[in-house]
Amino acid sequence: MDEVYLSTSLIKMNYMELATKTLDYQQKAPIGFLWTVKTFVNLLGTGEMALRLFPLLCGIGSLLLLIPVARYFLSSFASIIAIAILALAPPLIFHAVEIKQYSTELFAALLVLYIYIRYYNQQSWPALLLWGLWGAIILWFSYSSVFILAGIATAVSCGNLYRRDWKLFYKQLVPFLLWLTAFAINYLLFTHKHAESKWIVQWFDFYHTFMPFPPASANDLRWYPAALYHLIDYPLGLKWKFYTGDSTLLKLLLVVPWLPFITLFYGTWSLMKERKYALLLLLPFLFVFLASGLKLYPLTERFWVFICPVLILLIAKGTDGISDFFTGRSAKIVLAIFLLAGPVYGSIVSLSYPDEFIIHKKSAERQALTYVSNNFKEGDLVYVYWNNLPGYRFYKNTHSYNFKAIEGKDYRKISNSYPDYLKHLQQDFREFKGKKRIWLIYNDYFHTDIGDEIDQPEWYYLKGINPTRRLTAYFSTLGKSQPVYTSFDVKVSLITLK
Repeated sequence: MDEVYLSTSLIKMNYMELATKTLDYQQKAPIGFLWTVKTFVNLLGTGEMALRLFPLLCGIGSLLLLIPVARYFLSSFASIIAIAILALAPPLIFHAVEIKQYSTELFAALLVLYIYIRYYNQQSWPALLLWGLWGAIILWFSYSSVFILAGIATAVSCGNLYRRDWKLFYKQLVPFLLWLTAFAINYLLFTHKHAESKWIVQWFDFYHTFMPFPPASANDLRWYPAALYHLIDYPLGLKWKFYTGDSTLLKLLLVVPWLPFITLFYGTWSLMKERKYALLLLLPFLFVFLASGLKLYPLTERFWVFICPVLILLIAKGTDGISDFFTGRSAKIVLAIFLLAGPVYGSIVSLSYPDEFIIHKKSAERQALTYVSNNFKEGDLVYVYWNNLPGYRFYKNTHSYNFKAIEGKDYRKISNSYPDYLKHLQQDFREFKGKKRIWLIYNDYFHTDIGDEIDQPEWYYLKGINPTRRLTAYFSTLGKSQPVYTSFDVKVSLITLK
């Protein structure tokens, strides 16, 4: 649905509107990303392949960029592990074929690390200006790159100050000030509107995606290990999922990602012990946590994607360090196999059962509408419930269907009870008169609308009662109701009226 939300604006808005107007459904994306995808749409059409082309190119580019980045920070063995993690992690593959900016954020983070490698040791003014310009350009394509850039600028400046190298300190301020200027302009023109979106902040806060800072309860303290646990699974894909039974012991042994935890902590400790790149790679986390504590940046699933390159470097470094405790090359190979077993298994399962690939992120909007179109008969009527209108409105502009649906109105805010709500819905149902068959399309996963208060109005979101089940129960009183299409989110019922 997030793809539907963002693509709606990409299809109907021009370049100027994308830059100056609020995107539909309160979507947020960097202007460089929006304009690039819009260019592909103008050149290749409004199909899903065209919309997803830029994220795909960024995903492929990330693999290529990780090669020199990993070689710079890691040994040959650790570099292979790092590239394997990025290449095999199912969540990262998913975001590389999703029309959202997260794959671009991943690519941008790697590009920031690459230009550091490329220009850090160069002191000529042209090189410093190029370093600054590259960083400034990246900021227009990636919001989160500011955390990596800030970490690099702080680490490099602290190193110069520690060595009392004043000349280099002042010279390297040039690229850093260019980054700061680009960020300030971007923030004033675009980002501040997103950061100040009260509904977005309330929504993420309600679902505890901001880091509790400072933690004020035992529940707040539990947030930290829980966030780390989920991070290993999504987006890194390193969690083992071989066992699905109820045995606590087997879950402890086969589900808890002990090896990724150990390698991550050991890699971080090794980096701090060596000191050479510790500030450079760890300071971005400090800025991310600070932003999250201030409720400016949520930390869950897709929002971790951009910093995956650093996490992967740490895990690969830790794996390499732990393998040194064992003699023989075979020990390294065995350790790598155990570490990569999770993403390899996840990839095999995804190839074998593609419909299950990151299932909780999928939506069957197109498939449901296609089913209705293929089975629609003359004299039928299609009614789209308000909670599934975004999908219908998007696809009716990009696909040819042999029906035009009635778009259900949302009467929740003018109703004071469910009977009163049904009374208002009768205004939509007047169109049913004289029809024999009604196709009801609704969303059984998204029960709210963008901008809604959580679980409001109370009479609609009664605890333990699915609001769409109440809707289908009412439709069953109008005639024979038959579920004809079922998916993770979108469902279709065919009602033969009495």
